[in-house]
Amino acid sequence: MDRILWKFEKLFSIRFAHEAFPFSAANGGILTDFISIEPDLLTKSLFKKHDIHFRIRQDMLLCFIRINSAEDTPYFRLPNGFSARFLFEIKNSLKDQTQVPANHGKENLFRFRINVRASANSMSLSGATLGTLTSRDTVRIFTPGNPGTWTTATINLSGSFGVIDLVTEGSSTHRLFTDVPSQSLFYTAANGNENEHLFTIHLNN
Repeated sequence: MDRILWKFEKLFSIRFAHEAFPFSAANGGILTDFISIEPDLLTKSLFKKHDIHFRIRQDMLLCFIRINSAEDTPYFRLPNGFSARFLFEIKNSLKDQTQVPANHGKENLFRFRINVRASANSMSLSGATLGTLTSRDTVRIFTPGNPGTWTTATINLSGSFGVIDLVTEGSSTHRLFTDVPSQSLFYTAANGNENEHLFTIHLNN
């Protein structure tokens, strides 16, 4: 029987930390049980097209991508302007130990903007922006009439603790790839970098 083997490699990882749980990762990822993450529709479409998968494990958001079997490059070449958005929520048992401003909630969300071509590698709540954020996904709105009409509109995000925006802007060192033209991945099993992270989000000030 013929077998088809697909090879995957880590594209990036984001670690979550909280000062009230300093040994969380070492104890199997206590914070993992308090966090839920969901990509927006554009990100889901991008991930499906490029065979990218994500999961939460040991306080990390891990994204893996299918690669060419002979080299550490994406099997489906990524767009030059790669971007992704994740909406995430934390349970009240963790939120109660976090100094969340009174104006947080409903449409006022934390936004963690991660530019993989910049030098910053961590951010706390005080470094994130807090306010309204327009959804990247459009909605269809029906207006009754004779005849009725459909229009496409954008709305503000609501109901989440925060948003993680991953962008690739500027000309600094690209931390997804060791070589941008060939898209040779930065994180490879051969380099033993499984425990390294692109970014750390501190869920406290």
